Amino acid sequence: MNVLYIGKYPPIEGGTATAAYWRIKELRQRGIFFEVLTCLPINKDYVIEGFADEENLHIVKEKLPWHIPYSQLYAEQLISLSIKLFEFKNFDVVEGCYLFPYGFAAYVVSKLFNRPLILRHAGSDLYRLAKGSALTAVLTKMLDAASVLVTYKECLKTWSDFNVESKFQITSRYTPNPVIFKSEGEHTQTTFLGKITEKWNRRQFDYYYDFLTKCNYQGAIRIYSNNYTVEEFSAYFQSKGYDVIKNSFVAPDKVPQILQDTKYLLVSEVPNGIKESSNCFVEAISAGCVPVCIDKKIKFDINFDFENYISEQWNIYMRALRN
Repeated sequence: MNVLYIGKYPPIEGGTATAAYWRIKELRQRGIFFEVLTCLPINKDYVIEGFADEENLHIVKEKLPWHIPYSQLYAEQLISLSIKLFEFKNFDVVEGCYLFPYGFAAYVVSKLFNRPLILRHAGSDLYRLAKGSALTAVLTKMLDAASVLVTYKECLKTWSDFNVESKFQITSRYTPNPVIFKSEGEHTQTTFLGKITEKWNRRQFDYYYDFLTKCNYQGAIRIYSNNYTVEEFSAYFQSKGYDVIKNSFVAPDKVPQILQDTKYLLVSEVPNGIKESSNCFVEAISAGCVPVCIDKKIKFDINFDFENYISEQWNIYMRALRN
């Protein structure tokens, strides 16, 4: 099967891109071919520096010439690039991961070439962009055209206004491969992987500090993030007497080794109002780390059945072909 995947993917940083990276890597080994399209934001804060170009990865990243009203026209560029790819490959399925702009671009491409459409959502796109917004009308058309809508049981109520139950493929959340995220290692370090924003709950710093002092942790704290996050962590923890080792974002395939050296993984709480899970949390447990998080809710309903998770993902594509 040939799949045209349009969505978040490294070098974009974040949980949605990371889950796509590991999912596609596994499904490729099981016989599904993916051509991947993604786009980089003008703001490079959330981009992994030095991410190695992959075969079959196409990135929209050139800044467009000035025009009025100015925008990067991400959806239009993704659609245009998809049309070019269809000249060389006969794709069986078009997949959009993250509703806007990726899902919209996938919707247009699936219409142009009359291919089954798979739509996947994350958290912020569903809860912040989709329901009750200026995008509701076009989202309704996208859902009508979709063969499969990949969602999670805790999100079903949010979809109730769209009457799309027949399209649901309810799956497990991202599940790390235990062969890759294994618990061997020295596990002596404290690490933070991810990013914070101006709205990030600063009480989490106090929670991390109190936890580490109670555990009598004496080592340095390693941060893998953008400059803003690194500087915020440095200002707080250096004022508390901890050394901070500063690193930029790393590619997903570097994380398993980092976790093998990590004892305490500092994990951000999920933002209020978004029913989402933390990749870092489940990867930490799989890799034998201790996740340190102020948000106790994320410990619920965690799935570690990797084979079941991959089987569910495989079935999504089989269902799209049957429809």
